[in-house]
Amino acid sequence: MENIYEFTLKKKVKKQVEKTRTGKDGEEETVLSNRTVSVPVTFSLQKPTRRLADEAEVFYSIQLSKAIKMGIVTKAMLIKKYADNGGALSEEESKQLLKSLKQLNDLENEYKLIKATKNKEKNTRSEALELEILTLKRELAELESSLQSVYQHTADAKAEKEVLLWYAVNLAKYSEDGNDVQPFFEGLDFDEQLDDLYQKYEQEEGFEFEATSKICRTIGYWFYNQEATKEQLDRFIENDGQ
Repeated sequence: MENIYEFTLKKKVKKQVEKTRTGKDGEEETVLSNRTVSVPVTFSLQKPTRRLADEAEVFYSIQLSKAIKMGIVTKAMLIKKYADNGGALSEEESKQLLKSLKQLNDLENEYKLIKATKNKEKNTRSEALELEILTLKRELAELESSLQSVYQHTADAKAEKEVLLWYAVNLAKYSEDGNDVQPFFEGLDFDEQLDDLYQKYEQEEGFEFEATSKICRTIGYWFYNQEATKEQLDRFIENDGQ
């Protein structure tokens, strides 16, 4: 099965290690001793099948409906409210946002065109464009932060957070020291698996916390950038999700 992303962490475990030594009578003997060793644990976030993606959409709709029933406004309702009151962004911020979006679109189109030609002489321009695109995306993220702070408490945002956790629970697998691949979050159903995720994350340190944190960050980036390459995910993770 195709994966969205893979990474490996070292886990410290206690193992019985065989050691051969020469006894008093001059004969070799094997003794067992308990030692703490590091074993590789490979994590994979499996790419969702069409069926799983459909289940995620149903799950999102259910969570959105629950949030609305709790009296939480939707993003559309909030946008209408701000539109009636003059908008969530200032006029200058709105102009800058539109200008940056157009510039980003132009840069991405040029980048795709260069990549399609496979002209080695254009590699330098391709690398420069990639840097410009990443920089502009960072600037856009900062500009849109004022909007996000407004929308983060809407029913849509709440449902999105729930579906991110749903994906993390359903897509995260691991294989310890080359053994069979298994689900990382344990439980008989989603609620039990989600409890296991929270327990691992709330440790705030150690192997399970590091793995869970990395899984959640990767899922969050992939969810909003589903065409992201492995290189882009690597850069995101290396920058600690920033």
